[in-house]
Amino acid sequence: MNLLQWYVLKVVSKQEEKVKANLEVALIEKKLTHAVQEILIPYEKVYEIRDGKKYVKNKSLLPGYLLLYALGFLGVKGWGSSSSPTPLSQAEVNRIIGKTKDLGSVDVKLHTVFVVGEAVEIIDGPFIGFFGKIQEISEEKKTLNVIVKIFDERSTPVELSYTQVKKSF
Repeated sequence: MNLLQWYVLKVVSKQEEKVKANLEVALIEKKLTHAVQEILIPYEKVYEIRDGKKYVKNKSLLPGYLLLYALGFLGVKGWGSSSSPTPLSQAEVNRIIGKTKDLGSVDVKLHTVFVVGEAVEIIDGPFIGFFGKIQEISEEKKTLNVIVKIFDERSTPVELSYTQVKKSF
């Protein structure tokens, strides 16, 4: 029988990394590394375009929370109806960990929201420096169909990824 279970730990938002590091050090100092097998900060990768350059950053899926795979957890009476914390179900854990572990897949979200008809500048690929208007957005393929004017007269549809364009103001 496995005594280890997943628990949620509430921490100060945007301090998750610091709390995780401090907790890991404390576990080593107190010789309790056997009690907590894993500390996880669930996040997803998000593209952000600043100054015409692509940046990938980690965005927390659960801001202000850590997941602990531990032997047990002490509760605080008075903070809820039960005096001992309830562990997460395996289905909840699989859903959260699945989103975190699949970061290598194509399912990377974009921080910027695009709208059909919006003017964009192409910042990557063979059409770099050209401007166009979004004709269609494909969420499944993570692409945009952009109408680009070539030689100031001929309109050409071009399929581009989210990361190849930025909003033109």
